Amino acid sequence: MDRPTTTVLGIMMLEGRMADVAGCMAAMSTFPYPVIRHVVAGSRTPRTQADAEEMLPLYLRAARELEAEGASVITANCGLIALLHQQLSDAVRVPVVTSSLAMVPLVHQVTGRRPVGVLTFFTDAVDERNFLASGWSSEEIPVVVGGVGESESWLRFQQTKVIDGPQRGQMREDLLATVLGMLDREPALGGIVCECTMLPAVLDDIRPDVPVPIFDILTAIDWAVSGFGRPGAAARLPTAS
Repeated sequence: MDRPTTTVLGIMMLEGRMADVAGCMAAMSTFPYPVIRHVVAGSRTPRTQADAEEMLPLYLRAARELEAEGASVITANCGLIALLHQQLSDAVRVPVVTSSLAMVPLVHQVTGRRPVGVLTFFTDAVDERNFLASGWSSEEIPVVVGGVGESESWLRFQQTKVIDGPQRGQMREDLLATVLGMLDREPALGGIVCECTMLPAVLDDIRPDVPVPIFDILTAIDWAVSGFGRPGAAARLPTAS
C-alpha cells in the first residue's frame, strides 16, 4: 500500500451541529496536521450502546471512503464508536483510533500497574462491553469510572455546542470535581483516560490541578499519527548542504 507523503487524519463526524471549540474535533485549531472531516450520512449522536451498533453500516462506508480520500489514520468524534472498532479496523488498511480506551493497558503498565480512571460523559453508557471492544477487560485492569453527565453546565454544552465565558468556569469546576472525586474513591489511581470526545474542550484547564496524567482521544490520535512522523519533526531535521 502506498503511503501518502503527508500524514492526514480522517475524522468520521456525526451529522448535526458539532462544537467548534478548541479541543473538539470540529475545530480547525485542534490538530497540528491536515484533517479530512467526513460527515457520516444518516448518523446521530448515540446515547446508548445499541444506538452506536445500529450505525455500523454507515461507519463502514465512511471509513472506506476516508481511506480512499487519502487518510493515514482514521478516528470518529464519538467514543461509543469504539463498539464498532474491530469491524472498522478490519475494513481498512490504515490505523483506526475509535476510542482513547485503547490506551488503558498502556497507562496501566507505565504507571506501575496501578488502577486507571475512566472519565466519560454518561457513566451508564460505558461498561465492560466498551472495554472489551478496546482490547482489555476490567477483570485484568482495575478501573474507576466517573462522568459529568449530571452536571448542568456540561449538559448545556452537549445541547448547545457552545461555551460562553461564565459557563467555561463552571464546566471547569464540575469537571475537576468529577476527577477529584474519582481520586477520592481510589487514591491509588496511576492515571486517567478520558473516553468522551467532548471533554478535551476543557481538560487542559484542569490538568495542572490533577496529580496524575490525563490522556484523551487527542493524545491517542497524536500517538497514532506520530507513527508516520512526529508532528513538527520535519522542521527540525538538518538540511543538506
